[in-house]
Amino acid sequence: LGAGAPPSAPTSGGSSGATSGGSSGATSGASSILSDGAAPAPPPSFAQRVNLEALESIAVHTEGRLKSFGSFANTIMNSVTGPKRIAGQSPSFTYLDLMLRPQAYADADVVYVKNKDVRARIAQAWRHAANEAKITGRAPAGVNPAALEDRLRAFEASGLVSENLLLEPGVRQWRREISPLMQALEGDLIRSAKQVDQLRAAIAMKQPSFLLESFRVIPPGGGATDEPWRSIAEIRAGAPLPGVDPELQASIGAAWRSLGDAWRAGDANAVNDAAVQLASLLPRTDAEVYPEQSRLWWESWYFRNGNMTRVWLVYMAAVVLLLLGLVYRWAPARMMGLGVFGIAFLLQTASVGLRWWISGRWPNSNMFEAVTTSAWMGACAAVVLEILARRTPMRSLFALGASVAGMVALMAAALLPAQLNPNISNMMPVLHDVWLYIHTNVIIFSYCLIFMAAVSAIAYLGHRAVGGAATFARVGGAGEMMALAAGGAGDIPIHGRGARLGEVLDGVTMLLMEVSFVLLWAGIAMGAIWADHSWGRPWGWDPKEVFALNTFVVFAILVHVRLFAKDKGLWTALLAVIGAGVMLFNWIVINFVITGLHSYA
Repeated sequence: LGAGAPPSAPTSGGSSGATSGGSSGATSGASSILSDGAAPAPPPSFAQRVNLEALESIAVHTEGRLKSFGSFANTIMNSVTGPKRIAGQSPSFTYLDLMLRPQAYADADVVYVKNKDVRARIAQAWRHAANEAKITGRAPAGVNPAALEDRLRAFEASGLVSENLLLEPGVRQWRREISPLMQALEGDLIRSAKQVDQLRAAIAMKQPSFLLESFRVIPPGGGATDEPWRSIAEIRAGAPLPGVDPELQASIGAAWRSLGDAWRAGDANAVNDAAVQLASLLPRTDAEVYPEQSRLWWESWYFRNGNMTRVWLVYMAAVVLLLLGLVYRWAPARMMGLGVFGIAFLLQTASVGLRWWISGRWPNSNMFEAVTTSAWMGACAAVVLEILARRTPMRSLFALGASVAGMVALMAAALLPAQLNPNISNMMPVLHDVWLYIHTNVIIFSYCLIFMAAVSAIAYLGHRAVGGAATFARVGGAGEMMALAAGGAGDIPIHGRGARLGEVLDGVTMLLMEVSFVLLWAGIAMGAIWADHSWGRPWGWDPKEVFALNTFVVFAILVHVRLFAKDKGLWTALLAVIGAGVMLFNWIVINFVITGLHSYA
């Protein structure tokens, strides 16, 4: 694991075997609860032959809400292994495998360290310890010195490391080789303490005892909706559970034991049968409070299919066709591009609606939701603007901007899961405020329009770079669209009023800038109202507040520069691109690098 060996035939990435090294007391204790004795390791194809689709649709109670097991396992494994999939396994499989067969992961590289600087410093501490060991002749306990350097390089590249390289064998203390470093990192409250806390949490969450206790799939009984559910461990214990039919409890216990025994024996067919049986029995424990099977199935489907982020490929196809239509004035490509954009928009609408239904709230409470919902809002605006501009040369340009925004947003969500965590979680109580909903949605909507304006501005700059005339929209964005509409339809270079490509592109940029300028100001003002209502002060000079204001200032400069600049189109395009750059700096650097009230650093 982490060094090439799948868990079904573990060789521990180079140490002394999967069953040696950092198996802790907690692991051993939980193993004795879950297993009646040693069992042979499953064959290499076991993970591929196990079908957990039925089990992924059962309900698990966690953090005060009900999730499908597929969604729940994705959340837990994201905290342990990060965005990495161990040996290509599904998160549900890895969750159960860690719980039922922990010996296979005793020295496996499955604990994820997100921060690259922390990785490098841990690896360097181990290299220093290895050099000292060469001098003293005392090799670190449970570590193969010959394979250590390869493991450290793999760790620095992937972020995955073995618990055996972090904790002393059998105890909950940092290994002496890295203990001074870890204490120093924990002491740096601003830069690294959070990363160490996450590392401790990952190690704790991979223990079988934690996974077993967290597998809360038994309703409290009696139709109670405000009490925590019970762990499957209580079924195995055999004591009667209040509110659960004894015969049904016995059947669930038998199915769970069958699944565990078959799992440890590597019998995929028996595992699949037991999973189906367990999934059919659990909803009968308390039909009044058990969630709809359809919602659980769709939640599991949503996560199995990458949160529908692969829609970025459809947006990319729309971008290609719309660019062909713009550059070569090819009407069929433009029409096909608009059609593909419509398909992408419908798919993303389905994705946003599905996440809204699954979570029971509007999806805007974390960075994944903010980025993807922002792109969807931009696409909604593009649909409206395309309808209004259908008889003008501006047609298809709004769809182009929205397609680029959707492609970039969903591509980032698909390829950067560590930064844009897709897991569904509850909102903090302080965030349950109508002003926050208004503020957040208005701000992210304005951000997408700013990005779309940058797309048309870059197109304008490209047009000028190849010798295009220094034209500009003479009556602003909305006024230009109305003037073009009054002049009748036509191709971009020539139409009833003689508008040229530069004029049209500048008009699109100005229209988007005008709308985003108003929305950004309204969003900042409403954010101040919410901050005063929730935190007792309207403005705190938090980095994100400052850079949101900076973005507004850039566009305020744009409005005034356009009044006096001779080459209005060029300056408008340059400032639109600069404003988008400030906005992206606010979303990327402020959120993930600089520590602040709004940040994820």
